[in-house]
Amino acid sequence: MGKFLSSGHVRRAMSRVFAISDIHVDHPDNQQWMEKISRIKYQNDVLLLAGDLSDKLSLIKSTLNLLRERFKEVFYVPGNHELWIRDKQKQPRTSVDKFHQILALCAEIGVHTDPKKITLVNPGNYVWIVPLFSWYSTPDDDPENSLYVSSPTEDEHLTKSVWMDNHMCVWSEAPHFSPSKYFAHLNEDRVKEYDAPVVSFTHFLPRKDLIAADEDDIKRTVAERHRLGLPEEMPQRQGSMAGFDFTRYAGSLVIESHVRLMKCSVHVFGHQHRNRDRVVDGVRYVSHCLGYKRERQQGLLYGLEDWHGPKQVWPTVDKCTD
Repeated sequence: MGKFLSSGHVRRAMSRVFAISDIHVDHPDNQQWMEKISRIKYQNDVLLLAGDLSDKLSLIKSTLNLLRERFKEVFYVPGNHELWIRDKQKQPRTSVDKFHQILALCAEIGVHTDPKKITLVNPGNYVWIVPLFSWYSTPDDDPENSLYVSSPTEDEHLTKSVWMDNHMCVWSEAPHFSPSKYFAHLNEDRVKEYDAPVVSFTHFLPRKDLIAADEDDIKRTVAERHRLGLPEEMPQRQGSMAGFDFTRYAGSLVIESHVRLMKCSVHVFGHQHRNRDRVVDGVRYVSHCLGYKRERQQGLLYGLEDWHGPKQVWPTVDKCTD
């Protein structure tokens, strides 16, 4: 039986799938933004949380519980921030240990990290939600699958030194250990064909051509800046420092291979704090990041105001109808 909404209407089963990523609730403004998500609007809906919630286990738990109160089902994959180890002398000792600790926490509180077939509002309509674990392939670690784009302006030493994962993540000391290959291996049992449409999601990017903004992204970003009363011209650095090259840590082509093997209809991702919504070779790719307050204030994250929260990714609609 469906849950009653405050308006008196009843929805049957679960009707819609929403997505958001990079909520970074360590920042008070982001925590407040999340707390304002409606307790009524999504009672029969599904949320995909595509990583970068917090590196603090207490905040991960409290935020996932907050979202469980607002959505009927919550699916989640950790991002890179979750795997930071601040105190190297305490448990968990490695980022892989912490990853599995987070999965155990999710199981305890009823947050999904495994695939699940869900029923849509119309009888007989189903969709599979498939969380995919991932890490970025760097040109040093896994050049074959890296999304790295060499640039003459990159300062390689600076890029590696300012990237916090290089200081905050702790990996196995086993020879030739590769984080990207380790997490990709965890997906072996779930990368297959399914008997209904598939919506998959990762934290990291699956393709190089999703990194840069296309004409539609630029148009939407300009519209967001106009809404905020900002000039059309974009900030020169947009938050990154001269010489830094994000593509070194963007994602992995392994993700794209998984998306294609599963014949996904939609793939959701996050990580780059720039929003995307485009179709490439029959797959819709969606990134709907909350990001940081300064990025929102600069108009760099379009769509958040349009959706007043997470973005609907299934069934596909052009705009918020609530």
